[in-house]
This record gives sequence, structure tokens and C-alpha cells, in this order.
Amino acid sequence: MDGCGVLLYRGNKQGGDAMNEQELIKSIKNGDRLAMDALIESYYQSVFSYFYRNIGDYHQSKDLTQEVFIKMVVNISRYQRRTEFKNWLFTIASNHLKNYWRYAARHPSTKLDPDEYAEGAGIENEITQKISIQQAMAQLQNEQKDAVILRFYHDFKISEIAKITDAKESTVKARIRYGLEKLERILEVSDHE
Repeated sequence: MDGCGVLLYRGNKQGGDAMNEQELIKSIKNGDRLAMDALIESYYQSVFSYFYRNIGDYHQSKDLTQEVFIKMVVNISRYQRRTEFKNWLFTIASNHLKNYWRYAARHPSTKLDPDEYAEGAGIENEITQKISIQQAMAQLQNEQKDAVILRFYHDFKISEIAKITDAKESTVKARIRYGLEKLERILEVSDHE
């Protein structure tokens, strides 16, 4: 799993009680900056890896991650407990990724070379198979890649992915199925080479 969930935090409360995620959010809504830092720290790596797996550029992924957390801070007062916080946060991230893809389509110079995967992330010693999977993922349609990443790297259920991406469950299932089929074909061809 990605380490998200119940958080421990010792804030300004009398006795330094441990707080769960909902208590952290309540403290944040009341202006507690330490609680905000704890919540961001808890989800930072998960959101960053979501962007990195989608676009493959370390620095751009860092920028997008920071922008998502700025949006989270600005909109935290709108968060309501009826939705799991992780789902709410990934909805923001998914929408931000769609905006990035739209911008990148209009400004082709911002698109990145998939061969830069290992260089930016400092993973030059990774095994060939992992690099092949990353390069294969880069060949998927954006919507397919997003659905596959949310399902298999972040363990979201189909219904949660549908809400996060604002799509029907049947559409999400199709995106995942076609994405996996395409990955299988791409990886099979690369194995033969």
C-alpha cells in the first residue's frame, strides 16, 4: 500500500494526543499549520508517484504535486467527511493531471521524452523490466494510463476511480481492460526484440 491512512500527530493539544485523519482535517480547518504539514507529509509520496507514473518526468511531477497540495490547502474548508479524504485528494490530482494533458497538447514543447524516465528520478540502476513497463505505460492513451495507475498502483476500486475521474464504472472497466491488453501487446513485442 502507499502509506496513507491513519496519521499520528502531536500538535498543540493538551497532552499531545494522537490524532486520526479526520481530527487532523478538523484541526486544519481551525488553522493548525502543523496538522496541515502532517497531512501533506502523509500523502505527498502517493500523489507524487501518481503524477510520475503518468507523465514520467521527475521535476514536472514535483511541480504538479505541489500545485495539488496548494489546491488542497485552498479548498480544505469544502471537504466533507462523506467522501474518503484520499478519494477527494486524488480527484483534485486527477483533474489537475487532465489540465496538464490539455496544456501539454496545446504546447508540444512541454511534452517530455519517455527516455528521460530513469535520469530525472535517479533510478538509473533499475532493472530493465521496470523501465520497459514505464515505456509501455507511456504509450497508453492518457485515460487508460490514469485508470490503470489508480487501480494497480494506488489500489482504488472501480467505483472510486469512476468518481475520481468523473467517468462511468463501465468506462473505467473498459479503459483498464484495453490498457492492460495494449500493455501486454507492447511488452510481448519488446520481449521478442
